[in-house]
Amino acid sequence: MDAERLEQELELLKSGYPDLEYREIGGEHWVRIPAYVIGEGWFASGEPIDRVEIVFAIPIQVGQAPYAFRTRPGITLAGGAAPSNYTPAPVSTPWGDDFAQFSWSPLEGWVPKTDIRAGANMLNFARSFADRLKELS
Repeated sequence: MDAERLEQELELLKSGYPDLEYREIGGEHWVRIPAYVIGEGWFASGEPIDRVEIVFAIPIQVGQAPYAFRTRPGITLAGGAAPSNYTPAPVSTPWGDDFAQFSWSPLEGWVPKTDIRAGANMLNFARSFADRLKELS
């Protein structure tokens, strides 16, 4: 990803998540949101939970759709059932190996535009995690 586009994506992400952290590791671009609010119905270690850390990667190529997000702690449904399309910890991230992963893709086609706000962008991807977490499945 070119440096200018990456900077635009990060600035846009910070507009929605001002406490985010960014790391580049081995040419991969990673973002961590330390307290992502999730809907009711999720549990960690048997206790209700209303926020998690979220980590995701920004694709290297602008036209490439992002994929997956990771959570810490790992979360379950009521009664300890695992969600669908979910890999429990350990999943590795630049912030540790104790994350779980949701397989997740943007619901609409990934069509970025020169004007970052006019097309697909990483802020919309990050906001879409809430859609997945509303499903409780």
